[in-house]
Amino acid sequence: MAVGSDQETPKCARHPNVETGLRCAACGTPICPDCMVETPVGMKCPDCGRLPLPSIYRLTPGTLLIAVVVAAALSAVAAALALVLRLGFLAIFLGPFAGGLIGEAASRAAGWKRGPAMARVAAISSAIGLVFLGPQIVSALIGGRALSVEESLSLLAVRPFFLVFAGLAVAGAVWRTR
Repeated sequence: MAVGSDQETPKCARHPNVETGLRCAACGTPICPDCMVETPVGMKCPDCGRLPLPSIYRLTPGTLLIAVVVAAALSAVAAALALVLRLGFLAIFLGPFAGGLIGEAASRAAGWKRGPAMARVAAISSAIGLVFLGPQIVSALIGGRALSVEESLSLLAVRPFFLVFAGLAVAGAVWRTR
């Protein structure tokens, strides 16, 4: 406390035992040098000094739905083609390529969104399309009926290169949207 002053020095909002003369430039909260964030317009508290998330990383429910539908649909088509063509060793090369195309199409359809959230959407949607929807398409076209979960998994078990294709395609979709 200053001599001859009856005002108490403010304490930091986050560190109550630290006296400070600094205040947040945005909200006026008392801040100490340990918790201040330096910005172009002055020192701010950690809450006000956080940078906003760039728009390329923000997914709205609408863009999320579009990305899910596009990724799942294209993955299902890719899986059906891979199952019918029996790629074999070529799956190692075509999986990442197909996944990259799936991720790019999902990103483009969602307004060129990227980032961790978009990568998760691409991974989950691609996996669902590749492992569950693709075999259903093949079964419907060839056998005229839907497969049970057990039949679908047994079909995948006898096609190890397809599982390699699916795994690499999911990785390619994630890589393209990260």
